[in-house]
Amino acid sequence: MEDEAWEERAEWIRERLDDPEADEDTEGWDELSEEFDREYQFHDHDQYEDDWTVEGKSRLEIFDENIEATLEILNHAVNPKYEKNLIVMLFGHVVATVEAYLSSTFIHYALSSESHMRRLVENDPEFAKRKFTVQEIFTKREDLKNDLSEYLKGLIFHDIAKVKPLYSSVLEVDFGEVKWLFQAVLIRHHCVHRAGYDKDGNEVYLRKEDVIALTDQAIKLVHEIESMLMSLPVDGDFFWKI
Repeated sequence: MEDEAWEERAEWIRERLDDPEADEDTEGWDELSEEFDREYQFHDHDQYEDDWTVEGKSRLEIFDENIEATLEILNHAVNPKYEKNLIVMLFGHVVATVEAYLSSTFIHYALSSESHMRRLVENDPEFAKRKFTVQEIFTKREDLKNDLSEYLKGLIFHDIAKVKPLYSSVLEVDFGEVKWLFQAVLIRHHCVHRAGYDKDGNEVYLRKEDVIALTDQAIKLVHEIESMLMSLPVDGDFFWKI
């Protein structure tokens, strides 16, 4: 579903750029991406819900199982002719696994504490632009948690440049140096949307070692985040009270 949301956004941007091959590196893409968010972020989010929950399993357990499955599949012998295709798919899968964890975990913790919700409202530049009349104050107070939930479900967690500061400002969780993740997200785009080729038709060169290195970095990041989150309050209270 997250890929469908990305494709909808990408198609909308390409139409306005009049460039069917445009991507995140194209001039004007970021500005139009923000315009798309402003215009559509509070509509039709049900189809893009990303709770990433499985009965009896935590988000960390789901993440670990996906990584374990990736490494297991990677270790199976395949026809050398098709090995490249397998590596491309697995690389994209690992990045998607990290993004799903980051998305579902942030939504859960951002809405689980009154202090986190307050920080989100105060620090997120897009949500802060919302306006309402004096007559709407009481309605908005009651609906704010739902509004925040819908807003967060509409965010695209491919954009690590936005996700990283959100974690820092709302949850006080610092990713540290994650240049590798920025690069991996870019490569994932080529893997998922162009089957391992960039927009110029150049093949993305990936080896088994690259997937293994990515899983190592992903495991380290996610488990460090989990450690930092252990001390956070989860009171479920609504911060805007009478």
